[in-house]
Amino acid sequence: MYSAKSTSILPKVISGVLATLLLLPLLIFTALPNTIFGFDSATNQGVADFTASARRLTNTYQNIGQKNQSALERLVSSILPNFSDYDNYQVTDSSGGMNQNWLIAIGSVRYKQDLAVMDDAALEDLLYGKLDYSASITDRVLNISVWDLTPEAYMTRLGFSQAEKDWATLLYSVMAEDQRVTVGDTDGPGSYGTDYGDITFSNAATPVVYYNQTDARWGNKPYGKTSTIGRAGCGPTALAIAVASLTGNRVTPYDVAQWSVANGGLCEGSGSYHSLIPNGGRHYGLTVTSIGRDGKKLVEALQEGKLVIAIMSKGHFTNSGHFIVLRGVTADGKLLVADPASVKRSNKEWDLRIVTGEASRKVGSAGGPFWVLHP
Repeated sequence: MYSAKSTSILPKVISGVLATLLLLPLLIFTALPNTIFGFDSATNQGVADFTASARRLTNTYQNIGQKNQSALERLVSSILPNFSDYDNYQVTDSSGGMNQNWLIAIGSVRYKQDLAVMDDAALEDLLYGKLDYSASITDRVLNISVWDLTPEAYMTRLGFSQAEKDWATLLYSVMAEDQRVTVGDTDGPGSYGTDYGDITFSNAATPVVYYNQTDARWGNKPYGKTSTIGRAGCGPTALAIAVASLTGNRVTPYDVAQWSVANGGLCEGSGSYHSLIPNGGRHYGLTVTSIGRDGKKLVEALQEGKLVIAIMSKGHFTNSGHFIVLRGVTADGKLLVADPASVKRSNKEWDLRIVTGEASRKVGSAGGPFWVLHP
């Protein structure tokens, strides 16, 4: 089963806010998980109490891998009594592939965004409910195959009305930050699966070891159950670039991807949680500081020879979401980057306004969209 750390669950919202897209900015501010805007933004006791509950629920979601296993065992235990003419059984488990943000959105609607009932048991019920299976006996062996329902099928199983389905879909769409690359995000179809060899950028204060996520050495290796490093591993690749450049420890994107899966950095079906950067950076011995959207601090950090990892939204670097490394600043104030998906973009100089303007606005308790890293 996969193990991934959820960002949080959704607080209560004002009924009827879906009535108009003109209210979307207010909806986003009042309805999304605290981690998108930061747990510690509470300014009154009611919000502070909610924040404490949200923290508790986040800790619950951090153990989702164990709960996935418990849900699987619960399902198998419910299946076995329905069969008798077998000597042993085997389970083929293909579950664990449902996008984590879909799970959060569906759970939020199912439990009416009531944190009082959204506990460990509720999460396990949610995980159990998304499972489907087939079972048959061959040569006195009971063969059980288990998989996840699609989000649409799961919502139908739960009896969601169309309005509830629409609400869950909207919540998912606002939370989702798909970091899976397309051909347009890379250097082109001929570049995918290329062995990029040893590349070091030396035209800034700190020489930077460059890795490309699509590199033949690791691009086709799995990142979670449903993707690969080449497809969704910009987070591990960006972090590997920073670690190798700042510490001399030549960890690869594959090394960091394995650590991410084992330690809750993977967001199954999307890419990586923002928490991968501060948590992973500290694991590898770096000091990591979030600077928000402060362009002045960003430039100062680069001038001091530090590196900055950025999470970008749709624009020049990506069609959705993408981690890149900011590796230096030129004499005339242009930014230099190490883009895990593109050597071409890594060899260009970039206007500060483009980088700060296209940086993701989906930030939370993990900080961002810019993190300064140094030894």
